[in-house]
Amino acid sequence: MRRRREARGSTEDEKIKNSGERTAARDDKGVSEVNGRFRSAADREAVGYRRRWARILPNVFIVYTISYLDRVNVGTALPAISQDLHLSPTEAGFIGGVFFWGYLVSFLAGGWLANRFGAKRVTLFCLVAWGFFAIAGGFTTNFYELVATRVLLGLSEGPIWSSVSALLSQWFLKSERGRAFGIWNISIPIGALLAGPLSGLVLTYSNWHVMLMLEGLPAWIWALVWWRTIPDSPQSATWLTTEERHVLLGGLAAEQAEFDATVGAIDWWGMIVHPGVWLLLVAKTFNNIVEYGFTLWLPTAIKDASALPIGLVGLLSALPYLASAIGIAAVGLSSDRMHERRLHGAIPLMALAVLLYVSAHLGSQSFWVLMLFFTLSGFFLFMTLPLITVMYTAILPRTQAIAAIAFSGGIANLFGGFFGPMLVGWMKARTGDFSLAFSVLALFGLIGGALILAVRLPARTDEIAADGVHAVAGE
Repeated sequence: MRRRREARGSTEDEKIKNSGERTAARDDKGVSEVNGRFRSAADREAVGYRRRWARILPNVFIVYTISYLDRVNVGTALPAISQDLHLSPTEAGFIGGVFFWGYLVSFLAGGWLANRFGAKRVTLFCLVAWGFFAIAGGFTTNFYELVATRVLLGLSEGPIWSSVSALLSQWFLKSERGRAFGIWNISIPIGALLAGPLSGLVLTYSNWHVMLMLEGLPAWIWALVWWRTIPDSPQSATWLTTEERHVLLGGLAAEQAEFDATVGAIDWWGMIVHPGVWLLLVAKTFNNIVEYGFTLWLPTAIKDASALPIGLVGLLSALPYLASAIGIAAVGLSSDRMHERRLHGAIPLMALAVLLYVSAHLGSQSFWVLMLFFTLSGFFLFMTLPLITVMYTAILPRTQAIAAIAFSGGIANLFGGFFGPMLVGWMKARTGDFSLAFSVLALFGLIGGALILAVRLPARTDEIAADGVHAVAGE
């Protein structure tokens, strides 16, 4: 009987070998790896799935939470900064948006830097550099000095998205990457959520100079944690066994081989003349105008509509971001379950537009009505951007989609991130309130949603999950 079982096992092994599949037995858990893909929870555990999840993902989540906090905390301090430096609303909006001048330059170079110097080292440099310029902002005494530190802060933060996404691609297989990047994206509203209460607390007992200096310190502190806890690569991870490293690296190598076998020359002209590329680019820019125009001025809008102290203003400004975290999770689940992208991208942006318009014209009757509409606006605030990214992967081949997403991310961040806050500040300076400004943001949202609806998607799409696509999903 034993010989027959051995013979039958040998025959089965020969069949698997002849079919081109590789099967590797892993300890007593019955783990198998086929063509670099893991097919069960036991398989994932065999390559240190839980250890990778616990050690890598929280680290990058905190990095980007700190990054986003230092990017948007100036919004809470804007009333105090404007009073102290005698700024007009237009100048205040310029300070909020000028961050993206520096951000665009290094954002476009982020992928090259990560490949050239390694994702761990680039992220470490970014942490140290943006911590320095965030703290330096607290030492500024005039408009021009503050503008300079904001540009340099953007320059320091620009590569972080590409470098961290490249690092995640080293540690998670394609089947795991969607969840990893999805959880990482939640750090955006979490960073903004923390900015309000923390900044409000510091401003209650001190001033905006101290606030900027204190909130720049976490980047330096986490730089030490990052350097000590993140391995250079899976090969140097002492908390993975030799067998786990072998299986993980084998799976990554198989994915890379599959990618290399399918990639071809990029048809740049085909990408440039594709109408969907330009519709999504303009929609993405309009989305960012609404997003940054609303978020930067949110604390000021709350303060202007109430007589509340700055500490409570900071707490209330966190409510829309709490709703945003729920909204991101909800739209992702719904879109994947229904296998639908266009409506899931357009409807939230148009709903956000309607809510902003209503808040501009009805919220003035009651402060708490205003806060209700602001919080509801937050629910839809960050829903559209990931869906636009996925739509690029549906209308273009892999390499063209990656290039189009990177290009659109740079353009949309520069024009949307800069002109959104500037436009709101300029209109507030001329009208004295946010009614006209938020109405114009609403118009941008409606047009952006209509542009998304105008994009023609294939009836059936095999949306790619390439490294580069996720790298710019949230920016």
